[in-house]
Amino acid sequence: MKKLIIIGGFGNGTVVQSTVEDINEVIPQWEILGFLNDREIGSINGYPIIGKITKEVVDQYLKDEDVYFFYSLISVKLNFNFLHKLTDLEIPLERFATIIHPTAVVSKYSKIGYGVCIQPFVSIGPNTTIGNFIHIFAQSLIGHGASLDDYSYVANNACIGADVHLKEGAYLGTNATTLEFVSLGKWSITGIGAVVLKDVEDYAKVVGNPARKIGEVSR
Repeated sequence: MKKLIIIGGFGNGTVVQSTVEDINEVIPQWEILGFLNDREIGSINGYPIIGKITKEVVDQYLKDEDVYFFYSLISVKLNFNFLHKLTDLEIPLERFATIIHPTAVVSKYSKIGYGVCIQPFVSIGPNTTIGNFIHIFAQSLIGHGASLDDYSYVANNACIGADVHLKEGAYLGTNATTLEFVSLGKWSITGIGAVVLKDVEDYAKVVGNPARKIGEVSR
């Protein structure tokens, strides 16, 4: 089996861990070596914390070609201001694992990048493009022809219409819905249950039905 190190911990990291366990119950594919985490000590859900999130620790594991990484530290709070925690590690892109839950339905005509986690019962339509370092949470729907740029984030039960474009780091909240052909700007935040009928500006925060701008992400 391939070996996996999850960068992160409680929260998105444990969601990834749970998804990997579900994959292994169907066909064993991954051996989870443990977590890299700066705050916790000991173990997380029975898996050891094998070091802090540093290039020195990562470099030791990169020597083993069977070791892959998953970077889980992307969220509405951990945005572009924290990307240096990833880029400073200098991990080759091809050494990031993409994790797809066995219940997800992913069109064979879609393109999926590196460091992507697709959670239970997600549906991804044909001719979609999913970039790198993207979280797509349970029961979300990605319409045909949609494009999700690097670091974008789709919370559970969100619905992305056909040919929608999530630009770099765009965040789509739980139960949010978009009309087809709209775009969500770079590092924008679309709140819980929002209904997006028109383009969202870069760094904008929008909520409501129809979605309206209420502020901007701090830069």
